[in-house]
Amino acid sequence: MSSEAGMGSEPQAGIPWREDLMANTGKSGVGAAFIALLTSPGFAVITTWRIAKMLRFQTRWGHQITWLLVRALMRRGCYISVLAEIGPGLILPHPTGVVIGEGARIGRSVMLYHNVTLGRRAWDEPGCPTIGDNVVIYTGAVIVGPTSIGEGANVAANAVVTRDVPPHSVAAGAPARVVRSQAPGRMRA
Repeated sequence: MSSEAGMGSEPQAGIPWREDLMANTGKSGVGAAFIALLTSPGFAVITTWRIAKMLRFQTRWGHQITWLLVRALMRRGCYISVLAEIGPGLILPHPTGVVIGEGARIGRSVMLYHNVTLGRRAWDEPGCPTIGDNVVIYTGAVIVGPTSIGEGANVAANAVVTRDVPPHSVAAGAPARVVRSQAPGRMRA
């Protein structure tokens, strides 16, 4: 993965529990994690996905366990492919309807609201979105194809993004276009 998406060129070792917990709850520790698993659907979803991804090739029954965990995610109304790459600190305030397709790459500290779709334009077309660090993607946005969303950008609700979005800008509309650029650090939700 490129450094643009905040994950370096090497796959991550282990699960970034602390970063995910802090991003989703503002708390740390085992007790906070246990409570968050029971009360925060977004934290429960990303934790389940990270376990499924980790176990996929690590145990004799990895594929079967992964299948069960992905089914558990789908019961929560979302689909995240174990072939996606997601950096630490993903926030899913309302994970219902979220679809992250295989090959999608998501950087650090990204927030995805409900009904967001990240994937290919068509089944037989190559290329998936790359989402930079500190990006916020609002409700109902669709980002498809080999599209790059720059660091600190926002994608407005119901936007359909098929082209790159520069860093620290706002994309809106269908098809999406850049409607505003701002200084870094001013656009986080």
